[in-house]
Amino acid sequence: MSKVKQVCEANKWSFKNIELKYIDLGVQTYYLINYVEFFSGTRRFDGRIYGFKIEEVCGEEILRRILGGSEVSKAEFAGKYYRRALKAKKIIEAEFAKAFNKVDVIVMPTVPKLPHKIGEKISVEDMYNYDTLTTLASLAEIPAISVPCGKIDRVSVGLQVLVKKGNDERLLKISKEFE
Repeated sequence: MSKVKQVCEANKWSFKNIELKYIDLGVQTYYLINYVEFFSGTRRFDGRIYGFKIEEVCGEEILRRILGGSEVSKAEFAGKYYRRALKAKKIIEAEFAKAFNKVDVIVMPTVPKLPHKIGEKISVEDMYNYDTLTTLASLAEIPAISVPCGKIDRVSVGLQVLVKKGNDERLLKISKEFE
């Protein structure tokens, strides 16, 4: 966080730590909504008019989302899990709205840990855990950007800058200061 403090001091911006609750709901909420909506969307626009089912020609991650959405949809009891995820999304959205009553900008890491080495095998769970902090902006429906901000142990790292809805221009202006 020293880079953040340096940039804030150089621009005469105030700096304070805030607490964001419910971050732990982000990945689970995001992927449940994403998988169900992805599956639903591909049922209508699935490529059959071109001679192939999407499941026959898509990449591994697309197939994982289609099959995951299919399984969640099958396991649903009248949309119970999907509705719960939408409620969790609203909780996260409200948490960010509350935070933006206290601050104009939120600066946080892009990912929760340093990246794995190129070619290193990681589990699907670990791969999705890299999304822990970036899915929050999507759920809260706010602008966010990741910018390179230096190195930790000779590994390049990014910093995520988030602003409230409608402040896209401010986001770009502020994020430029962290590069």
